[in-house]
Formats: sequence, structure tokens, C-alpha cells
Amino acid sequence: MAKGVAAMACRVASTPVTACLGIHISDDSIGAAVCGSDPDDVRIIPLGTSAPAVPAAVAAGVDGAVLVGEAAVDAAEPVVRDPLVRAARGRTGALTAVITHVLGRAAVSSTTGAPTKLAVVVPDDYVAVERDNIVAAANAAGFADVALVPASLAELRGTDVSEEIGLAAGAARIGMVDAPLPLVTREDLGQVVEPDDAPPAVPTDNAGPVSVFDEPSKPELPPLRVTPEPVAAAPRTRPSAPAPAPAAMAAPPPLQPIPNRSIPLLPVLALVVVALLVFVVVLARSAGDDDIDTAITTTLAPAPSAGPSTTVAETTTSSTTPVAPVDTTSPSSTSTSTTSTTSTTTTPVRVATPGPVTLVETGLALDTGTIVPFGQDEQLVIAELASVLGDPVADSGESQTEFCEGTSVRFVRWGNLELVFTNADEGTPRRFTQWFADGHLDPTGLVTPEGLGESATIGFLEVTFPNVLDLVPAFDDDIVGIFAVVNPTTGAVLNGTTLGLDPNGVVTSLWAGDTCTRIFT
Repeated sequence: MAKGVAAMACRVASTPVTACLGIHISDDSIGAAVCGSDPDDVRIIPLGTSAPAVPAAVAAGVDGAVLVGEAAVDAAEPVVRDPLVRAARGRTGALTAVITHVLGRAAVSSTTGAPTKLAVVVPDDYVAVERDNIVAAANAAGFADVALVPASLAELRGTDVSEEIGLAAGAARIGMVDAPLPLVTREDLGQVVEPDDAPPAVPTDNAGPVSVFDEPSKPELPPLRVTPEPVAAAPRTRPSAPAPAPAAMAAPPPLQPIPNRSIPLLPVLALVVVALLVFVVVLARSAGDDDIDTAITTTLAPAPSAGPSTTVAETTTSSTTPVAPVDTTSPSSTSTSTTSTTSTTTTPVRVATPGPVTLVETGLALDTGTIVPFGQDEQLVIAELASVLGDPVADSGESQTEFCEGTSVRFVRWGNLELVFTNADEGTPRRFTQWFADGHLDPTGLVTPEGLGESATIGFLEVTFPNVLDLVPAFDDDIVGIFAVVNPTTGAVLNGTTLGLDPNGVVTSLWAGDTCTRIFT
């Protein structure tokens, strides 16, 4: 891997390249540009609100969100201001966040879709290990086709705009060209090349032999090892012929005639008749029962042993085939204890596989590879969701509610998915602070990465989150429950309501983000 990354550009083209995204990260700012099939068609990606470039800063926001650029400048420490240098040393998380953020902005502002190739500007003196780490950061952001472009080459193909945008445009152009990159000599980079010193002359020595037949005055090689004389092996002695076997063993044994044994048929017939009579009597006694199958099963069941008893419920539990829950109210149920054990020990299954939008406790994840964390700008989040789900079906506009924090609140809904945008102070822009889901079919696959969604059972919650689940009744002696699942890594919480508190209860709603109270709304 080191040899491939240490080359001028790393190309792992698994799909046709539609566009190349060029990124340049300097000590102060981040710039990006996209190049299509025409190398002269380079489009600048606006990353900031007032300028195309944004400060080179990455920080952690509330609820585990990752802030990049302008949003990270005023964030609480620690703030990473050298994501490219840190990635070269092996700490790739900040650079992955920058690439993911820039890719999201490129996908929102593009009419042809997200770029499929990435070109990152790197210093000319980066070695193979440092390049490997940068490629690993790009792979974590979802790029499989990555090109690393030295800064000097990006400057040659760049534009006349600012340095950050110009180098990003040059990298995008170079990454989009399939031909080998131009060679750059050390003279082109302004380095002075000093001629190498001539190799030292080999001294002539006439003291050696003048012919291959002459013996040298001094031995130049160590003496050869003397091979020891081979040891003569003792002649093998042929084994003497074995003694002949006794005649009794060599001759086949005489055949013994099979005695004529006659099988008494009368006792056998008597046993068969008795068995048939017993079977008829058993059927006659069980004919008056309501359920013939239950009587036959009870009659043919083996007698209990002296050891621990094994019930039908335990046998069903050990089976690897899932058993559907049995209705305890049906008169055809054979045993109440058997029904209860079977329905609670069946392994729960996920509601659905994640679809275009996946629910996570820190925000939303789109199937395009874009992460939408809490704290993002209102317009940017709506544009990203609309690119995947289409236009929203409901939009409240600016409003005020008693159960949500902030001076103004906006609710935007796509089917069963509702997004909440609030602001902390009057006059400040609203940001994405909560999502709420009351179904999993619109959009399709509206579940968590584990398959948790509306209509999942409480048994699924208990099996999937055994150590981080907290389930309590909403009120005393109430069948409505409230659950919380805490991510031990980020500390973010996934909340929801249930109908019922036993393993057969179902999830009725889910949400993440604490700006709006959901249990009373």
C-alpha cells in the first residue's frame, strides 16, 4: 500500500468518474472546487457564507455533532486547526470530517450529483507513510478513488483566484485527467542541483599474481572447508525367509452346517394381537375428549424421569427455528405456560433495513454518504434532505410553542419523519436540533442502523441494547412506557415511547435531541 500511495496520484477507480472534487487545506483556510469531464470547466464550491473559503477549523458541537469551518471557530475548545498535518501523523478523524463536510456542500450545490473522485493537495515533501494516512482519511469519508496532488503541480494547473481556491481547482483538474501527471524536476522547484563527487580511483597494485596459475603472496579468501571422507555404510543383510505357517492355519477352517431353528409363530401372533387391543382401548377412551390431537399427544408422551423435567416450552426454546407467538385467548391452546414461554423466548427481528435516511442519536445519515449532525444550518439541512427525499410534505414556517426551547421553532415533515429547527436567541439563525419518527414506511426503512423503528417490540430493545436501555412507565399503573438508549461512546440519547412494558409491547415513536418535549405532545 505504501508504494501505491507514495506515487504522484493514487487511483482506485471502481466506478466511472463523473466529476473530481479538489480540496486544498492550508494553515488558515479550506478551499474546494469541482472539475467535470471538461478540464476547463472548473466550478468553485462555496463553503462559507460570505466567501468561498472557510477557516481551517474542526470542533465538537453539542450532542456529538462535528463542526467544520465558520461554525467551529467560536466553538468550545478543543478546536483542531491543522487537520491535514494531523492526518499525516495518523490522526485522521478531523480530516475525514472536513472531507465529509465539503462533499455535502458539493452535493447540495451540484446539479449532476456528488463527485465520485477526490484530489487532495499535499506538500511536495510528504513521504509514503504520510500519504497513506491521508488516503485512509479519504476512504473513511466514502471515497474509493483518491488522488494526492503535490502543491507545486496544483499551482501549475490552478486558477487566478485566491491561493486556496486556485490550488483546489488545479488539483481537481489533475485528478480528472487520466494521463500521467507531468514530471517536475528539482530545477523547476527552484532547487540548486550540485554535481555529485567523482568516485574514488581504484588503486593499482602490482603485487598480485600476473596469471591465474601464479599463487598470490597472501591468501585473499578464507581456506575452503575440507569435506570429510564419506563413511562407508555397512552392507545390508537380507532377512531370512520366514518359517512356513502351520498347516492348521494355512488350510481353511471346515464349514459348519447351520442348525435348523424353527421360529414359533404362535407367541408372535399373540403379542401382535395384544398390542392392537391395547391401541384400540386407548383410542376408545380418548374419543370423548374435545381435542383428539391433545389426547394422543398426552397418551404417547414418555413417562417423567427422576432427573430435571423438560417441558414443551423448554424444547421450543432450544429450537433454532423461530416460533410465532401463540394467542393465549384461543381455546385451542394446549397450555398457558407453554404459550408464555414460547412467545417471550423467540428471538426478535429488526423492523426493516435502513433506507434513504437512517436514524442516529446524533442526527441523520443519508444513503449518499452524507452525515447530517445536529447543529447544522436550517437551510443546508432542508436542502440535503430534499435531495434524497424530495420536497417536504408539510412546513410550519416560523412559529412558537410551549413544549420547545428557543425563541422561534420550525417543523418540517417528510411523511413519518419530522425535523425541528430552533434558535437560542432572537435574531440568530435556526439550527437542526431534533428529529421525530412515528412510522417506518414513509420514507421506506426509517430505522436505526440496528433496525430499531416504530412497531419494533420491547423484546427487540432488550436484546439489542441490553446494558444501555432504560424503560419506565410514563405514569404510575400505565401501559405507556418511555425508553432511553444511551450511546456510551458519544453520550447521545435515543428516546421513544412504547405501548406496553412487557417484551410483547411495541415501540410507537422515536426521537433524538432534547429541544422539544415529546411525551406530552
